[in-house]
Amino acid sequence: MSPSGILPPIYLPPGYIMLLGFLSAIISWNLHDSEKYHQTEPPVTFELAISNSGKDGKYENIYIVTTIRDSQQRTVSEVVSFSTPGCEPDPPLPPTLINRSKSSLNLQWNGSNDNGSKINSFLLEWDEGKGKDFKSCYTGTMKQHKILKLNASTKYSFRLAAKNNFGLSDFSEIAVFHTSGIMPPAPSPPKLKAAGICNLSLEWCAPANTNPNLSLTYVLEMEEAGSGLGFKPKYNGEDLSCTVRNLQRSTTYKFRIFAYNMEGRSNSSGEVKFTTCPDKPGSPTKPYIKGKIHAHKVKIGWEPPTDNGGTHISSYSLEVSENLDVNFWNIVYTGNTREFLYNKLQPGTTYNLRVFCTSPVGQSQVRKEKLGSQSMKCETLPVPSPPSQWKTPVITCKGPTCVVVSWGIPECNGAEITDYRLEWGQIEESMHLIYTGPCLSYKVKGLIPGTTYFCRVQAVNTVGVGMFGITGVVTTPATVPAVVPMLHEVEKKVSTKLASSCIAIQWEEPDCHGSPITGYNIEYGDRKILTIGRKTECVLKNLQPDTIYKIRIQAINHYGLSPFSRPIRTKTKPLPLEPPQLDCVAYGHQSLKLKWGYSSAKGLLSNLINYNLFMYSRSGRFSVIYHGPSQTHKVQRLGEYTQYKFKIQACNEAGEGPLSRIYTFKTTKTPPAILKAPKLHQLNNNICKIKWESLKPIKGDPVIYNLQLISDKGTNLIYKGPNTSFSFSNFLSNTRYRFKVCAGRQYKISTGMQEIWGPYSPSTLFSTHKPNPRAGRGGKGNKGSGSNEQKGEKSGMEINDNIFVLILMMGFALTAILCAVVIQSFLIK
Repeated sequence: MSPSGILPPIYLPPGYIMLLGFLSAIISWNLHDSEKYHQTEPPVTFELAISNSGKDGKYENIYIVTTIRDSQQRTVSEVVSFSTPGCEPDPPLPPTLINRSKSSLNLQWNGSNDNGSKINSFLLEWDEGKGKDFKSCYTGTMKQHKILKLNASTKYSFRLAAKNNFGLSDFSEIAVFHTSGIMPPAPSPPKLKAAGICNLSLEWCAPANTNPNLSLTYVLEMEEAGSGLGFKPKYNGEDLSCTVRNLQRSTTYKFRIFAYNMEGRSNSSGEVKFTTCPDKPGSPTKPYIKGKIHAHKVKIGWEPPTDNGGTHISSYSLEVSENLDVNFWNIVYTGNTREFLYNKLQPGTTYNLRVFCTSPVGQSQVRKEKLGSQSMKCETLPVPSPPSQWKTPVITCKGPTCVVVSWGIPECNGAEITDYRLEWGQIEESMHLIYTGPCLSYKVKGLIPGTTYFCRVQAVNTVGVGMFGITGVVTTPATVPAVVPMLHEVEKKVSTKLASSCIAIQWEEPDCHGSPITGYNIEYGDRKILTIGRKTECVLKNLQPDTIYKIRIQAINHYGLSPFSRPIRTKTKPLPLEPPQLDCVAYGHQSLKLKWGYSSAKGLLSNLINYNLFMYSRSGRFSVIYHGPSQTHKVQRLGEYTQYKFKIQACNEAGEGPLSRIYTFKTTKTPPAILKAPKLHQLNNNICKIKWESLKPIKGDPVIYNLQLISDKGTNLIYKGPNTSFSFSNFLSNTRYRFKVCAGRQYKISTGMQEIWGPYSPSTLFSTHKPNPRAGRGGKGNKGSGSNEQKGEKSGMEINDNIFVLILMMGFALTAILCAVVIQSFLIK
């Protein structure tokens, strides 16, 4: 192995302890001698490498590899050679069988690891076929040995050990071999140990004159007699008994047995026959009536069971229960005939009849509720008479709301009682039917505690209805009151001012259940309890405004508290709202647009708030000019430049809130009216005069004018003043100009002169383009040219608009067609 290789695991015999001691001394010396090195340098690891020469246990080429951790540096020591001492051989493998006969066994084996000293002999031991202590049967250097004079069909055990100069090895594992023999003799036929309905237990003995040490295997075969299917194996093993299961009842089977050993199978034993036991018979058929049913007798017949269990039926038994009492049955007939005349019967009585049969094995199968076969119901003819009158029923209280009424069976008077009728009520003269049926008791539920009830019972048979018995009386025990009904809010009991902190409720007094009501507990809010006396209304005070309350109530009497009523949910009114802020968002000379509102938090309930807007009138008081949920209102038909006073008020569920302070807003001055388009007059080639209409002063305020020029270079104000005309010069050739004018009103306030302007008039076109020589004679000079060009421009604009509309319509049409095609193709797919 190279110094850089991986050291494989090696087995060190006991003599290698000297090597381990030597290695330990070297490592200890190195660690002690290099203590300073370990304190200043990284940790060091040592590796031991051993190379085995494979001769006489000699190990040589031993060296130590030193490695500094966390580095790639490795140092290899000088090689040292040494030899370990030898020892006894390793245990050999067990011997193997070469051949055998009835009196001999020929064995062979291989050597084992000699551990440094050559094997000089082998020791073979055996148990002499006795299965006890081992004794030597061969010692020598050979690896094969034949043992003679053995018994036939006998088991022998062997073990082997190797020996060298150091001693004898441990023995190998034990090997077992058998000598040849003869097939076993035929065993005796099996015997019956026990017989069941579906199984047979058999046992047998080992064949005579067989070696007791020889193990035998037995095969049991079976054939159902008369089946013609031949023998089939049912058991294979070394036991001398077995139980054959899943057989048919009352059936004969043939059996035989074989013995096996290593040499083969013996001859068959003699055949024997065994029969399974019969079973209990099945139930007979349901009995039936033979002939007519009389008042005192009836003839009953039945059929045998379809399954007799494999044996004959020895007797039949007829059982009877009277008046459908399935808990008591009486045997009225036992015999081997299949009919019976049953007499001495009661008229008008119902009988249940059933049959079971018996065989030598036992009685037919029965069911718990119906012994024997299915039962038959038989009712004798009555000697006509209704049932007798019954006594007072027994009444047992099971609680404040439940009682059990029970009664006995009266005389049926020759006809079977079919039903009982129970009448019940709070008034003895006015009871009603609550139960009809065959039971002898009835549980009455849902009663009122602390209340007296009356009841009576009558019986019914096939002839008629009997007389009512004596009336029974019972008073249910008193208990806590019933649930309070009809809890509701009464809004009219609370004034508008208190509606935000008070809630009025009302209810009906519940049933006291036998004990007078003394008061009520009212639960509201965070499970607050208010206890009041015996009254049916209450006002809850000191509540939070605009809050939902869950309210329920319970009644109190001597026995305790009733269950809580169904809760109601009601809400206190909110507090009246403070007035909102009022602002004017648009001033006009004849109108004012007002706006009001709250912050965003209150805006969530804006749909529940209405507003009253007041304006001071000439009558000297404020009057409502708007009422509604909107938060804006435009006040119209006002005078120009006039102050108006306003107030506002908010309204909600709590009513009208306080009025706001007075807000004052002023209308603006009336602006001048719009003027007509200015007119153009060209004085010469370089001067054009523009004229417009004149307006009178507005309520003493002078009027001025603004003239605006629009050209390719932009829009410019070319004149401002009181005149109604203006001369324009220095215009460029081949250029279009437009003129428009507006009027302004001047008025004086404390801070100086103010102006308010009206809208601009329509524009007038002036063009300096050369006139078209083909133009008609209707026009003169540039003025006509300007007019024609203006008309041409308007016509061009109209044509462009028409084209645009046409293109737009065509685009919509194409889009619709494409959508239709796509939808149709999708539907087709």
